[in-house]
Parts: sequence; structure tokens; C-alpha cells
Amino acid sequence: MEGPATVAETVLVQRAARGDTAAFTTLTHRYYRPVASFLLRRVGQADVVEDLAQETFLQAFQSLREGRVPDHFSSWLFGIAHHCWGKWARRKQPRSFSDPHQAEEVVAPSELTLLEEREEAEAQNRRLRESLAELPAETRQMLQLKHGDGKTCEEIAQTLGRPVGTIKSVLARTYKALRVRLGGGNP
Repeated sequence: MEGPATVAETVLVQRAARGDTAAFTTLTHRYYRPVASFLLRRVGQADVVEDLAQETFLQAFQSLREGRVPDHFSSWLFGIAHHCWGKWARRKQPRSFSDPHQAEEVVAPSELTLLEEREEAEAQNRRLRESLAELPAETRQMLQLKHGDGKTCEEIAQTLGRPVGTIKSVLARTYKALRVRLGGGNP
């Protein structure tokens, strides 16, 4: 049998899904500390936890507004938090040292190396700009929508009036061709 807190939570979730920001604010206040604690145990850095918690609640709010109403809000919310943490962990890719004394042996790159890296990055960016300029206008538009405007393939398809599968395949072929042209992949 559902208790009063669960019923109130269900009502708040339904109200938030209909656009009631006060209801979502109540849910945020109720779950912010548990979600932040959950993330802190995984991340260990308060500043990162703050960003991940905000991302969690933003994604939850957007999902509710899109009509995705979960049966069990807290489990769903912690699933979103776990997903945000996983994305962060994959991006971070921390350097680990098996021997604690090995960390002292890491040498900072010389100024010459940094200069060479900068020149290589500038050359790579120049080659990328040249390669992008050679693409068809519609493909450049897709890339702008995807990477410049942050749109999903579904949103791009809707904007351009094309099937989602077409958008995905054009982008995949474009990425592959750019990797080959820029020396980062096989044909």
C-alpha cells in the first residue's frame, strides 16, 4: 500500500510533467541532497558533484516536460544521476598510477614540445576547416545543427524535413571521411 509521501510524490511528478515548476522545485528540494550524496560517493569532488547534480535535475525536468512520467520517481532520478556520472567518468579518463612513487616521475613537457603540439593543433584545425568547406552545404548545415547548436539527430531531421536514418547515415559517412582525410582513421 502506498503511504502519504509516495502519493504526494506521484501527484508532484504528474503536476511537474504538466509544467508546474513549483512541483518540480519541491521534488528538487526533496531529492537534491540524496542525489548529491550518491554522486559524491562516486566522484569525490564537490564542484563536480554540483555540476552533475544540476545536469541530473535538468535532464529529469526535460524528460518530464516531454511526457516521460516514471512509475517510481526516485529510482528513475537516481538512474539519471548514474547516467550523468557515467558520462562524466568516460570523458574524464583519469590517469592512474599503479605505484604511488611513479607519479613523481611524470615530467612536464618542454616548451618546445608544447609549441610543436600547438602548431600541430593549428595545422589540424586548418585542415579541418578546409575539409568542412568542401562538404555539400546541407551536410555542413547538419554539422552546424549537431555540433554548433547541440541538436539531436531527431531534431535535425525535423528541422530539415528528412528521415532520422538519413541524417544519421550522412553524419556517420561524413565523420568517417573527415577522419580518413585528417589522418585519424582507416578508409
